[in-house]
This record gives sequence, C-alpha cells and structure tokens, in this order.
Amino acid sequence: MKLPSVAFRPIDSSLIPSDISMLPRAQKRIMELLKKGSETSISSASKSWSLDFQLSPTRFNAAGTSSERLSSVSFEKTLLSPGPFDPYAKAKGTGEYVNLQAGIAFRSIGYKSEPLQGLSDIGVPFDEHLGIIPNDQYGRVLNSSQGLAGSLTAKHVPGMYCAGWVKRGPTGVIASTMNEAFATADVIADDWYSHALFIGSEDSHDTPKDGWAGLKEEAEKRGCRRVSWKDWEMIDKAERERGKAKGKEREKFTRIEDMLAVIDKT
Repeated sequence: MKLPSVAFRPIDSSLIPSDISMLPRAQKRIMELLKKGSETSISSASKSWSLDFQLSPTRFNAAGTSSERLSSVSFEKTLLSPGPFDPYAKAKGTGEYVNLQAGIAFRSIGYKSEPLQGLSDIGVPFDEHLGIIPNDQYGRVLNSSQGLAGSLTAKHVPGMYCAGWVKRGPTGVIASTMNEAFATADVIADDWYSHALFIGSEDSHDTPKDGWAGLKEEAEKRGCRRVSWKDWEMIDKAERERGKAKGKEREKFTRIEDMLAVIDKT
C-alpha cells in the first residue's frame, strides 16, 4: 500500500461490512487496510494494482495466432448467495463475462480436504463438494451432509468435533486457524462440563466405545509413545531456553527424536 508511485484500486464497498469494529482482530486489520487504500492516487500513479473479487476464470485467450502467448483471461462475474457476509455463502454465476488483459498467469493449486477412511463407519459425514466435515460453525460435527447452521434435521454426532480447514475450508492464515482451533476446544470443554453426550456414553444410543482406554491400548500396540502434559512442559522449557541463547523467544525442535531426548534426560 505504501509503494511510491503505485496506487491501489479500491474494491467494491459492498464487500466491506458497514461496521468493522466488531470483527476479529486479523479480519478487522485487513478491512482497515482495504478501506484506507494507498497513499498514491490513481491519477498520479505510474502503476496500479487491484484485488478483483467475484470473478470465476473461464478461459485463457491467446495473443493473435500464437498459442504460446497469453493476451487476456476471460471471467464470469459471480454473486455471493445469500449474501457476502454469510459464512456459508456460495458463488453463483451471473452469465455476464469480462476479459482482463494479462501477459502472464500463475496457477495456484490450492487445497481441499479429503475424508479419512473409516469416518463414515462411525457416523461422521463428509461434504465432498466443499471439502469439509459438516458442522455447526463451532466445530460440533453434524450428522447430515446438509447439516449446516439452521438445519432442522442436523444433529450433533456425540463426541465428534472438527477444526481447521476441514471445519471451514482452506481460508485464513495461521493466526485465524489457531483461533478456530481454540474455539473448538472451548466448545469441547463446555460440552463436557455441561454433560453433553459423548461417544460411549450410556445414553448416547451408540455402540459402546472404549474411549481413552481403547485409544491408549491401540497406540501402544502400534509402538506409539505417549507424551504427558508434564512432558510437554519440559519440552516447552527447553525450547524457550534454546531461543533465549539465540536472542529470541523460542527455538523449536524440528525432530521428534530431539523432543523425546529432552524427556529421557530426566
């Protein structure tokens, strides 16, 4: 935004909430930057750039008779339904097209979650189209592929929760993903203390499961080593000491063997 002689072309104001004060810190900061724009005006700039939303690419157009040179990209304009601020809004084509001049294109492969084998066997659905596990926005897994917030048929799968991109799709940065995980963890704790149904509960109407005992037994069969909270605190302390020696907050271990070595020293 502060590059000299470079201007940012404002985005459609209808895509910015009228009141951004209540947004989470990361989203609020982004909206503030977009609203403020660049210090250089379009008229005085030698170059400009823009963030163009609600455009779905349909075709790469060649330059003249050359099939190896790009001249423009065709897009179909889209609308977000039911609205741009609905967390489950979907882009729908309008039938209106636009060409943008372009001399180079970069392909972004992107990311899409895939279901783990056996999830359906324990009643956990998966939305193949969106690449998410249907949930109530707070991380509680819902038992209907249509089970989004507001559905009258969706019910929480006892003891099943999700977080991260499989919860909301591949959007956001590390900070927002962390906050999403914290939110799901809070919901799990709230459900536990409010005596909500969990897998294996006597009144959950599910086939009884072994819970933590079963998980521990299976992990030990596979030779997995359990790290307790006390063990983690030792690793955390060691990383902070390593970082202090290098003048920073933390120097993380990058190998599991090195982390376990800290525990084994005691």
